[in-house]
Parts: sequence; structure tokens; C-alpha cells
Amino acid sequence: SMASSNPATRSLLEVALGFLGAILIVPLLFGVAKTTIRTVLAVVTGVFRLRTTRRLLGDLVVAGASSLLLRPDVLDKIFGSRDSQGQLPEGRR
Repeated sequence: SMASSNPATRSLLEVALGFLGAILIVPLLFGVAKTTIRTVLAVVTGVFRLRTTRRLLGDLVVAGASSLLLRPDVLDKIFGSRDSQGQLPEGRR
């Protein structure tokens, strides 16, 4: 009977069933992944085609550059540091 079958045969059967399962499931997973990636790409390209999105991205870039340029350490790197009265050193006026 099946209950008295030895462990080697049972583990071989389990390996065979696992292999068959993998053969059936892996292509299905690839199909789902491909469909998901295609859908995400379609949504992203659709969003970037919108003029509003491009305008928002441009505004974000300008805002980011502005806030970066207004940081005192960045300004000091570009224009040189100021003394205690806020004056630039002699050579930089």
C-alpha cells in the first residue's frame, strides 16, 4: 500500500511533483510579470505625455534649484564666505 512505501520513493515523488508544478507555474508568473510591467509603463508614459505633468516637473526642478542656491553654505561656495559684517573679502567685491 501507499502508507508502507519507503521514504526514498516518497521523496522522489515529491521532487517530481515539485518539478511539474514549477514547469506549470513559472511561465504563468512570467506572463503576470510581463503584463504588470507593460501596464505600469503604459501608465507612466501616459502620465508624462500630459502637459500638466511636464509643467509640474519643471516647477519642481526650478524650486529644487532655487532652494539649493539659497542655502548659505552653497552661496559661500559659489561667491566666497562673508565676514562678520556681511561684506565679501577685498578681492571678491
